[in-house]
Amino acid sequence: MLPYVIVLVILAVSALFSIREVKEIDTGIQRKKQAFLLIFSCSLLYLLMILKAPLAGDYSRYADNFLNSAGKSFRFYLERKKEVGFYMFTKLLSEISLSTFFYFAVTSAIVCICLFFFLNRYAYNKKYAVYFYYTIGLFAFSFAGLRQTLAMSLCLFAYEAIRKRKPVRFLLLVGIAFLFHKSAAFFLPAYFLGRIPWKAKYHIPILLVYGITGISFGRLYGVIASWLDYDYGIESTGNGSIFLIILIIIGFLGIIYRKELMALDKDSLLFLNMHFVVILLWLFRLFTRTAERPAFYYLYGSIILLDRILSLKQQESEKEKTRKFLLLFSVALFGVFFLYRTLRDGNLTPYVWILG
Repeated sequence: MLPYVIVLVILAVSALFSIREVKEIDTGIQRKKQAFLLIFSCSLLYLLMILKAPLAGDYSRYADNFLNSAGKSFRFYLERKKEVGFYMFTKLLSEISLSTFFYFAVTSAIVCICLFFFLNRYAYNKKYAVYFYYTIGLFAFSFAGLRQTLAMSLCLFAYEAIRKRKPVRFLLLVGIAFLFHKSAAFFLPAYFLGRIPWKAKYHIPILLVYGITGISFGRLYGVIASWLDYDYGIESTGNGSIFLIILIIIGFLGIIYRKELMALDKDSLLFLNMHFVVILLWLFRLFTRTAERPAFYYLYGSIILLDRILSLKQQESEKEKTRKFLLLFSVALFGVFFLYRTLRDGNLTPYVWILG
């Protein structure tokens, strides 16, 4: 547990003692400083990921799968035709070195490098963004769902294809991610949802479709769960409501600061829409844990949205005090939320060093 707390404190202090926003002073030196701090933060996460021994939970099962791949051929995985990209990649790594440390060093590097480019491209204040990534649940999920995490990491490059309206590039990236995990298909609607203007004539039909989906949720869930090879039914989760409240608060702030965000960067619409997709999906999360899977693809947009909201430096002193209060409250809230979830996550705790 201690390693997580140390990284949490470092990232929290870094976020609270932030330098001036990069959008306000856009100099070459400033951008380099922001990039360096982001590299440092991502490096901390990388070390945390690769130095943990894979002895428990799903993390250990990925290690076992890697070791078992040495006894199978490339043809075996090709004939499986199930998420062949991940298994072929795993097999390729086992041919280079049959060391679980090497395996997680490579896969964790992919995750952290993709995260770096995404946050460096879209976050206003990189230190806020990396802190929220660490605490919002995406970092923890990387230990439990390595296949999907790799797929989600590849999909981060698809945000640029959405922004520039490059459908072929978008489909290619999501297609590659699909080879690592089927759930990448749930990110396909992002191409259209991310560009929808905030007008009633667009959102009312969307809500109607979502309502119909809710009515037929049981049958639809059965089809999707079968497709994803989940052989259990709708399980009562008994949790998720606290995080839903947090998501709603972020969405409320997004609406309040929508005009300011759009004035500063029209691409903020993309991340605002992505966040509301998360809220809608998380409503289903109250009934079945499987709804987390598609929600996580869009949750990266929530990170950017919250980062941009908290980075909006206000001219009026009262509004600036409000912004600073929101920053302090957010850092504290996400920190407590991270500690609470970590204590209950068998994939994260206990933290046993790879050489321990």
